[in-house]
Amino acid sequence: MSSKWKLIVAVVLLVLAGGGVAAYKTFRLGVPFWKGEQVYDWQVEARVSFLATGKRVKARLALPAAVIEGKTAQESGSLGYHFNTEKNLGQSTAVWAAENREDSQALYYRVRFPDGTRSGGEPLPAQAPEPGPAAMPPGALGEAAKSIIDRLKSVTSDPDALFVALFDQIRGGESSQEFVLVKRHYEKEFRNNAPILMGIELLEMAGVPARMAYGVRLDEERGSQAPVPLVEYGDGAYWKVRDPSDPSAVLDGRSIFVWHRGGGPLLDVTGGESSRVVFTVSKDRIPLATLTDLQDSPFLISTILGLPLSERHVFRYIVLIPLGAFVVVLLRNIVGVPTLGTFMPVLIALALLEIPLGRGLIMFTVLIGAGLWFRFLLSRLNLLVVPRVAACVVIVTLLMMAMSVISYKMELKGGGQITLFPMIILAWTIERMSLIWEEEGKRSALIQVGGSLIVAVLAFLFMKIGQIQYWSFYFPELLLVLLAGILLIGRYTGYRLSELARFRTFADA
Repeated sequence: MSSKWKLIVAVVLLVLAGGGVAAYKTFRLGVPFWKGEQVYDWQVEARVSFLATGKRVKARLALPAAVIEGKTAQESGSLGYHFNTEKNLGQSTAVWAAENREDSQALYYRVRFPDGTRSGGEPLPAQAPEPGPAAMPPGALGEAAKSIIDRLKSVTSDPDALFVALFDQIRGGESSQEFVLVKRHYEKEFRNNAPILMGIELLEMAGVPARMAYGVRLDEERGSQAPVPLVEYGDGAYWKVRDPSDPSAVLDGRSIFVWHRGGGPLLDVTGGESSRVVFTVSKDRIPLATLTDLQDSPFLISTILGLPLSERHVFRYIVLIPLGAFVVVLLRNIVGVPTLGTFMPVLIALALLEIPLGRGLIMFTVLIGAGLWFRFLLSRLNLLVVPRVAACVVIVTLLMMAMSVISYKMELKGGGQITLFPMIILAWTIERMSLIWEEEGKRSALIQVGGSLIVAVLAFLFMKIGQIQYWSFYFPELLLVLLAGILLIGRYTGYRLSELARFRTFADA
């Protein structure tokens, strides 16, 4: 069989495989093929990790009140553990138990709720008489705390206003002698959440019952995130939850979902050490029943949707890389745009997904320009290739640090985003551009780096399309169809579009 027929067979098989799996998902499992048909549900995954000590393990994770009310769908999956849910006095707890576990362990619990659901931090009626004011600590610390409370209560005795005033002072760094004394005590006593614990105890001394609560920020871009410490306090009739970092704001469910309230620990692990819980947030765009069918399907059908949410989150951008590579192939082989390598425009486009386009292009231009100048200085030292490239990596790192510091000092937002550019790729770009500059002239070097930027921007615009992102994440098997297209382009040996203009005089002749 000739290479031509081998290519045709490979392309047909790839198209049938990718298109067939996508059709099965759409018509058999009901996955919406078009972005406009999707639903919007938040899925929050709690990942409990700890180091088991070889004894019996029991892990308890407090759950959102919405789970009890039946407003959310939940599932758990942790191999080798017995799982059950305990309900007591309106609170729900996930419990995992296993015998003789060793080494690192990971347990998962997922909660799903519709976009626009209330935060879970709505006022709840007080069930029992609230205790009186907490006792003041002895000595100078108690006198300082009493002075702070008396000063606040002289302005207002309303619990809501007390909460806002107190945490505004804590957040603003009140500099009175009494405040500094109390703050230093809590910073010394508590390593984590010292300002919040200070505010809670001062509220209790003022006669306002308060306790810790925890939430999750509804932001896909954060990846794995620690629980957000919140404060739940009583005003005599209701228990209310607020964010101490923004005390005057009311939780509305758009930015923070309240995971745990009512006091008590968020996580308790026996038989293990170094325990922690982190949350991963994703906005699901397919119905819950369909997602469940997908996750229960064979791995060739479920693909990345069968992974835990924390691991699935990593693929949000990885699945876009082949799309950028396709744009590079199309523009280089069909259009004829010159670029500095194949992967540089793709990785630059990937970085631009996290940086505003204009700011990213300015950062890239400044970085390449400064790096090229330093590279010309290195060329006078007659270094070998590997040490020279390593020196470029060091210079690029220092330039990134300098630009971030300068941006911060000048109060320019987003200076730290420069670290999203791939450092090694930038170093190789500077090295290759300097060689082209020396061998072919600066015009050729500028044309190639300009072409690379044009391809990177077009790849960014292509990967930014919502429908493309939806297909790449929920129908990754369509990458096989994309591969078939790349194979076909790989056999094209005709004129490029840019060459048609270059050789138009031959056509006239």
